[in-house]
Amino acid sequence: MSRLIAIVVGILLLWTLFQFGARPKAPEIQLDIQTRTSAAVADAGFDAVSVTTDGRDVLLTGEVSDEQAIGQVETVATDVRGVRVVASEVTVAVEPYSTMFCKNETSITLSGNVPADNAKSEFPERARDMFRHWEVEENLEVRDGSPTGFRRFMDQALIELGQLDEGCITFTDDTLLIKGSVRSERAAAGIKERMDAHSDLGFTVRYELTLPVLSDEALACQEEANKRVATGETVLFSFDSSEIHEIGRQLLDEVAEISKLCPDVAVLVTGHTDSVGDKDYNIALGERRAEAVVAYLIQKDVAEERLTPVGLGFSQPVADNSTEEGRAKNRRIEFRARED
Repeated sequence: MSRLIAIVVGILLLWTLFQFGARPKAPEIQLDIQTRTSAAVADAGFDAVSVTTDGRDVLLTGEVSDEQAIGQVETVATDVRGVRVVASEVTVAVEPYSTMFCKNETSITLSGNVPADNAKSEFPERARDMFRHWEVEENLEVRDGSPTGFRRFMDQALIELGQLDEGCITFTDDTLLIKGSVRSERAAAGIKERMDAHSDLGFTVRYELTLPVLSDEALACQEEANKRVATGETVLFSFDSSEIHEIGRQLLDEVAEISKLCPDVAVLVTGHTDSVGDKDYNIALGERRAEAVVAYLIQKDVAEERLTPVGLGFSQPVADNSTEEGRAKNRRIEFRARED
């Protein structure tokens, strides 16, 4: 009897030792399978796929480029030694709807997605009309699935590209990023105001705008002009004319007074036109307008050597040239404090 009891006790002891000896190995096996499977998946180039394990069973999650890649990553995981079952929640990544308009000193680049064949041709045509000084490069791809309101939104974005000295406007899904350098706080505020007018379309607009580095004197002069010249740095002209309106003369009187606050600061006077007519003619017209303003300021005792007139034609519109109201706003002069 005692021998039977001893045998039973021995069996119980062996079973207990087995239980306590086997349990620590299960987590180790699971961790080992997860580590080796994750390494195999990464080595196969599926960096966006994650691996989790439950014992010897593997779950794959994440994104791959296409349907074929889903099967490939499942095969990689199945071939790992020790794996029992592979479950997959891997999906095909959806490439964002993305369009980019960029501007530098010599060229305009349009790239990315557009919703229809006419947009593929019309965006470059419009850019060439707007930016006659620049070479327009196009790398647009027709793609379905554009967000509602995309065309109207990007029409305005193309206008705002003209307000950047240099930079890019990038649209991705439902977000627009305007990034680049602008001539003044007033120009930056104008961009934001006009883009906010399209807020009904539901897109988010982010701004990363930089301003020119000016001396304290030049900066104070520019800020005072922005504060006191309520009409927005603009001298209005009649169609095809360089004669300054009465409201324009009142504005220039303000500019002349402001200039006395910073007698050592030079001023770039740029003349802008609407889009009616030939490019070269409008550049010349813009220059005549700038020269008319300079002549007026000289009469108001602003030193001639401080003033530089430049004609930019219709390359930098602030409003839509398809309406009379927009064309009137584009017939303007802008003042820009600058360092010699």
